[in-house]
Amino acid sequence: MASVPGPGPASAITAVRGPVPAGDVGVVLAAESLLRAPVPARGNAGIPASDAEFLRAPVTIDVLGRLLMGAENLEDRTIGEPEATAALLRFRAAAAPAAPALPGAPAASEPRSPDGGGIRLLVSLDEREAASTGDALARVSAASGIEIVRGTAGRSADGCAGGARTAPEDPESVGLRILAELSARAHPAGIVGAIPVRDADADGGIDGTGRRAADRRSALIRAAADAARLAGAALVLDLSGPGTPSGSAAADSDSDAVPALDRALAAVDSVGLPRHRVLLTGVATAVAGRIGIDGTRFDALLDRGTALCFDDLGRIPNVRTVVSDHDIALVILRAAEHGAQERILLSCGIRNRHRLTAFGGNGLEFTVEQFLPYLGMLGADPALQRAVGGANAARILARTAPEETR
Repeated sequence: MASVPGPGPASAITAVRGPVPAGDVGVVLAAESLLRAPVPARGNAGIPASDAEFLRAPVTIDVLGRLLMGAENLEDRTIGEPEATAALLRFRAAAAPAAPALPGAPAASEPRSPDGGGIRLLVSLDEREAASTGDALARVSAASGIEIVRGTAGRSADGCAGGARTAPEDPESVGLRILAELSARAHPAGIVGAIPVRDADADGGIDGTGRRAADRRSALIRAAADAARLAGAALVLDLSGPGTPSGSAAADSDSDAVPALDRALAAVDSVGLPRHRVLLTGVATAVAGRIGIDGTRFDALLDRGTALCFDDLGRIPNVRTVVSDHDIALVILRAAEHGAQERILLSCGIRNRHRLTAFGGNGLEFTVEQFLPYLGMLGADPALQRAVGGANAARILARTAPEETR
């Protein structure tokens, strides 16, 4: 018998600078994409000259309104190491509400955050347009003092991954690359994902290999889930539909959303990865009604048995906003009433420069400075604040002992 190489002892979180004891963790942003670098399209791609000009304009206060409404801008979609480091320093300096340790939680060593609440930690997922290499994330982590967990989706050298791509990807190759990233000697990945539950071509069509898009997606998710199981890591599945604005009501007419999730979870189940080791992102979009959150949809999602991450907190509301942060706070209290508080995670999900504090947004510090205190004002006790603010994420991120394989 041989074992898949692991990053350290069981119950430790694999961060890019080394293992972090789960009991030492305080606040966690569970689903970010810290460094981003979009690939510019060649020419103007048939768009109006005014849009092409705006696409290349610098991000300033003068264009903030258009950016808030979703106008495309290359600099806005770019977050480099300087911007990320500054944002993390603000996150580190933000004061969090005091919360006692949960009953039965492991004793923490001396805390390393300014508010005395434990280590601050951020998960940087591997997504389309992500530029979060291990080396880059280690530099940003060292400069800011924030521990960073790197995600891997098994992308190949040309950027193809379990996400959108121009040619079908071999699931076995994806799984092998994920295992290699999870066991890397330098700056290893610590979580698998984010893997979309649907292809960009989620119309059920036939690809160049004769395989239906849905079947291909299931095979990729199966490979990613098996790699996560073998390496003792958690798996992140993204519910957001292709081109669907976060928190929108697009799910109201999306007949494929629920079947796609069920196919994805069936693929996970088939390789033996427990559902409590699966984290769903894009939850606000998935449970959006015509106005606010559809309680029936949310309860149905809870019934799937996975962890759920509200990963778009702190977005400045506009006329297109359907699910507000207030709606999310209320549904978290609803989850707590149903005994599911241990399966809720939080993140800001910043993927645009204008959402950073330095460019007019609420920044990575929003959860600790505003959302968790607001949750407390609505009636959440300190234990619930601590659970959704970081303890749940720390437990899910903790790597289990690697599985033995033949």
